[in-house]
Amino acid sequence: MKQIQDKSYKEFADIKHHIGTLQSQQLSDEELSLLYERLKYQFTNLNQQVAVTQTLKPSSEPQPIHKRQKIKRDKPLIQQQGKSIALPKILKQPSTEQRPKKNKGKLKSAHIYQANILNRELRLNPFSDLPTILDEDLNKGVSNLIQSGLIPRDVDVGPAFKRGEELLSISQVQVQNPTEKSKYYNTGLSENLSKYKVAPQKQAAKQIADYSSSFVERQSIPREKLQQTKIVRKAKYIIEIKNGHYVPDFHYQIRHLMIWGGIMHIIKKLEKIASGQVDGDRIAQLAQSQFKVHLIELYECYISRPIMERLYILNKKQFSADSAIVKIQATVRMFVASRKYRHQKRIVQKVIRIQKEFRLKQTYVYTINQIKKNMGQLISTLKNRQQQFLLEDLNQKRIEIHIPSYSIKEFQRLSMSHFKSREGLQLTRLFALKDPNLSIIYVCAPLQEEIMAYFYKLLEVAGINPEGRLFFIHPENINRFPQHYSLALLLYLSPKAIHQISELIKGQLSYIVPMRVGKEEFLIAEYLKTNIYSGPYELIEKYSKKSEAIELFRQLSFPVAPEYHKFVSKDDFVDKLTVLIMKNLTVQKWMFKIDIEFNGRGTAWFSLEGVKQFIEIKKFPHGIEFKVLRELVQTLLPIKTVLAFPQMFTFEEYLDNFIRNGGIVEAYPNASKVQTINIQVNLENQGTYQILNTSTSIIIKEMSKVGCIYPQNVLNLNVDSLIQPLVEELYKQNIFGYFTLSLLSFNGAFYTKSLKFGLDEYVGATVLATAMDTDQFTYIPFVYHPGIAEQKFNDLFIKCRKEGISFDIEKKVGTLIWLSDQIEKGVLSLLCLGAPKKAVKLTTDALNFLQQFGGNIMKTNSHQKQDTFYFIDIVSRLRQLNSEAQQ
Repeated sequence: MKQIQDKSYKEFADIKHHIGTLQSQQLSDEELSLLYERLKYQFTNLNQQVAVTQTLKPSSEPQPIHKRQKIKRDKPLIQQQGKSIALPKILKQPSTEQRPKKNKGKLKSAHIYQANILNRELRLNPFSDLPTILDEDLNKGVSNLIQSGLIPRDVDVGPAFKRGEELLSISQVQVQNPTEKSKYYNTGLSENLSKYKVAPQKQAAKQIADYSSSFVERQSIPREKLQQTKIVRKAKYIIEIKNGHYVPDFHYQIRHLMIWGGIMHIIKKLEKIASGQVDGDRIAQLAQSQFKVHLIELYECYISRPIMERLYILNKKQFSADSAIVKIQATVRMFVASRKYRHQKRIVQKVIRIQKEFRLKQTYVYTINQIKKNMGQLISTLKNRQQQFLLEDLNQKRIEIHIPSYSIKEFQRLSMSHFKSREGLQLTRLFALKDPNLSIIYVCAPLQEEIMAYFYKLLEVAGINPEGRLFFIHPENINRFPQHYSLALLLYLSPKAIHQISELIKGQLSYIVPMRVGKEEFLIAEYLKTNIYSGPYELIEKYSKKSEAIELFRQLSFPVAPEYHKFVSKDDFVDKLTVLIMKNLTVQKWMFKIDIEFNGRGTAWFSLEGVKQFIEIKKFPHGIEFKVLRELVQTLLPIKTVLAFPQMFTFEEYLDNFIRNGGIVEAYPNASKVQTINIQVNLENQGTYQILNTSTSIIIKEMSKVGCIYPQNVLNLNVDSLIQPLVEELYKQNIFGYFTLSLLSFNGAFYTKSLKFGLDEYVGATVLATAMDTDQFTYIPFVYHPGIAEQKFNDLFIKCRKEGISFDIEKKVGTLIWLSDQIEKGVLSLLCLGAPKKAVKLTTDALNFLQQFGGNIMKTNSHQKQDTFYFIDIVSRLRQLNSEAQQ
């Protein structure tokens, strides 16, 4: 024990000697005081170890100092004037074990230290001496020291880690009496927050006061002196900005916590200027300033003189006296240049848009020309094939490809009511199989089995065996495209269907029989490498126009009505109409017809009958003034003009369409009974022709054709003498095929009206009648009754038999009714075979039955711009014809 005491006093003497040595180094009193307290703490612990050893375990042998017994110690919390002191530093004990050598090479696995546990002696005797604390133990942390017993578990180690007291404290405040007047502004915070106050601790308040007192208040120094200041001060606290970013300093942030937001605002500005060491105290001073921080003040925050001088040189002009003038001039020039730039930008944008439109126009024109060029090559190739086709003998075995398609313009197809149903009403073409050398490929939409069975029965009645000679082709893409696409176009867009046709016609004589010749039919003919039973497309399109047909009739000396067809504008239309009226004062009604329209769709008439001003003018025919008559015509034109289909056009729309597509104005005969006569001709490829039939049109709305009565018995006419010069002229131009010549008959005379090319529905009805060995019938191709759509297919024919609406198979006389597609669409066709009077009566009875079967309907104003034929108009016209025929 004496040895331990001697050793302890010797260590204390060494400590005092060490303190004297530190004093000789002229340390501050504060640092010496802290060091003294730390050494005193170590010495006190040493004496306690000795005392405990003497009391609890007396022994004659000296005990080593590292084997201390467990004693109760005070909490190691030492503070000196608000400064925290760390835990006592444990003296390092020399390690007896040799340090293992590092294995050179690749590290195979990570080393994990296991937590130390109490040794066996301390576990058995808690009052035995504590082991020595080594650096290895300190590296494992405070938690390991407590677990291994090196620090007693009842010791609070928290205060040893604190650095001063807490800056803020939260305590409950007294709630103000609501009767007293509020001394504070109500910020609208929650009630819970208003019950507490936040105030700095005394020690923290003292620190903040020390920091605040260290700042120098900003003085009102003139800006010129500030600009000239280049003195680099010695900074007390330095922070660093590296690579344009602030290097975080936790102690600096804690030191200036109350104004940290302003400091970061200034630091963000400094990050944009330059990197380097910055005076932290100067930044704090600027953050507390109430004035706006100038750029030169930010430069003064840098510690390095070269950086400050470089910044001064770069921004010298900014702080000069003349910089204001330069700045004003630069600003004005900037705005002028900006205005010029915006103006130039707008011009460039307009130029770019013009260039785009021009290039788009060029591309469009180029594409159109390329299409025309390709189409021209196609037509020239087809012309060569057609020239060879003119020499073919059609009395041999052949295949006809029937495409009953309305190949007309798109806006015309859109304005046709029940467009698809009208294309499906041409199954009468099948009766051309009466020729045993003929086979037919019929292109159509899928048909119902009942309709197919009905027509097979009719073919059987006509003595036709279609087995092996009749093929139906349905385009596979018929439901993938819009409903207004023509059948020919749908076939062209259906490669499988075209391939089927090409397989059927391979190695055989074949040709296409169109309904209305269009570009699609020629494209299909070129694709199939076959011919088309028609003339060149451009000539067919030309003579299908009424104005061009009139020129052909005039060339052939056919009688034509007074007319004019070359109009340029609306004013020109009024002028030419006035001239026609002046030259033909006896004409009271003038017909307007658009060139490309048909079935009365583009027809209108202008009537001067009953106009008092016109009656007065006619009394003095030689004194008529053009201006007066023109004003009268211009005034009466929109009032007295009647449109055949007013639901399709207004007068202004009709006139625009008339001028744009071309048309004809012709006189209408002053007769009580005016009728239209049609002559159907088949001009064969070798120049021979056959007059198929003649008919009288059933007209409603003055010029709308809804049916025909075969044959015509109105006009005593030598048809061959009339047709022969026309056939010769057409064949000279390589035009052949089916066509119909229309005449306007009145008082035993006639005018030639128009030409229509193709095997249409009326020619198809003639083909059926011919197969039935008759040429007397009445045909109405399109009958629409919405009430029929609500009935069943079988009920229609059952009730027809009950009402006597039937067909006599042996006599081949009676009524034939067939549907176009489905009864749900309410569209059907009527064909009544018999003498003209009887056929008209059968047709009237059939219409009366359909009206009874479907129910009475009234005219309704449709908002769709379509050529709707009302069922009641057709019934009224047939009743009138029937009454005239029975007289």
